[in-house]
Amino acid sequence: MVMMLEDVIEEHAEEAAFLWQQRDMAVRAPDFDLSDLMEWDERLEAHLDGLRIAGEAGWRIGKEVGWDLPGEYFTAMAQAIDQGKPAWMKEVMDAAEGEAGATRGVIAALGWAGTGKLQGLVKKLLETRNPYGRQLGIAACAVHRVHPGEALFKAFESSHAGEKARALKAAGELGLSDRVKDLEQHLENEDEEVRFWAAWSAGLFGSAPAQRILGLFASAEGPRRRQSLDLLVRLLPAEKAQDWLRQHLRGREHLRWALIGAGIQGDPFYLEPLFKQFSDEEVARVAGEAFEMITGLNIFELSLEVLEDVPAPTEEETAESLDALEDEEDDIRELGEDTGLVVPDPEKMRPWLDENAHRFAPGQRLLCGEPISPEHCDKVLRSGRQRQRRAAALETALASKGSPLFETRAPGRRQQAALGQGAP
Repeated sequence: MVMMLEDVIEEHAEEAAFLWQQRDMAVRAPDFDLSDLMEWDERLEAHLDGLRIAGEAGWRIGKEVGWDLPGEYFTAMAQAIDQGKPAWMKEVMDAAEGEAGATRGVIAALGWAGTGKLQGLVKKLLETRNPYGRQLGIAACAVHRVHPGEALFKAFESSHAGEKARALKAAGELGLSDRVKDLEQHLENEDEEVRFWAAWSAGLFGSAPAQRILGLFASAEGPRRRQSLDLLVRLLPAEKAQDWLRQHLRGREHLRWALIGAGIQGDPFYLEPLFKQFSDEEVARVAGEAFEMITGLNIFELSLEVLEDVPAPTEEETAESLDALEDEEDDIRELGEDTGLVVPDPEKMRPWLDENAHRFAPGQRLLCGEPISPEHCDKVLRSGRQRQRRAAALETALASKGSPLFETRAPGRRQQAALGQGAP
């Protein structure tokens, strides 16, 4: 009987870790919306609840399963917070320090927890002498969109790159536009993460020097390329954005990113150029997503895609995918890049475009078929898919400098509450 019970607890631990990793992919995926996230949340919370009931046995068995992948760190930290066990929390944080994927899981657990569970804990983290602990404390505040206080500004000058980078990122997330000059001081920092987050946050506040740094990240292969492009194209005046995209459309090397950028820029002028790429199997998927970003069309729902027989992944492919999750860091990862995107069928798409082209006048910026406005962005945040929702969050922050960036990765019920759709 005891053995059976331990088997159930072990299953809760394994499933919680797996489901968090799947959810972590979903928040960046092109084919998930808020209601989908909430379904994942319910499944994940059911297994966390099983571990909550198991108490110390859940902690012991979870440790026996092992902490390797980010989801396992998330589950362990979530248990420690939920049970109010400082010693458990310290054990998880000590194991996670220096490991980007593990840190991502720990921060996610801090973001998952209700604020009541974090009272006292975050204060201790912000006041600790350990810079990694302060990094986690700043991250916990930022993901809940709570100002960490003076600890944030002290971290701007930290000699610990992780703490400094997280503080610079938090400034953008929290909408601290009055700190733009402080952010600009770190644009030439030798650490790539510090440099990027200084540019990203300063860019949100309209910094011209930050645009140059973002342009460097957006033009070269690297883990921050999409994030840089996502912001840069929105910051540039329309003519400069078009010039930037045209330069990158000329070479095959940058074609994929130019097509993504066309969707970000949102000008219906790009609909025909995007349509021409539907026959190019290497970029057809991203061209289709950019087309959807401009028009609001859902290619899959209207069955305008190429029907493909996709073989199920082999055990070896599945194992390789899971192994790849181990060493990758939160916003560094480009999870779900093309997974979930369909290949548009040009023969099916042409009648749709001919019939609807009159609705999309070139020379304006659209998001999901409508001119960008606070009202429309709010609508996209409520009903759009995750990348579209992220776009709406950025557009809202840029239009209202000094406002926090809406967190599209937060637990679904918390997002609903922030949107006025229900209680958390």
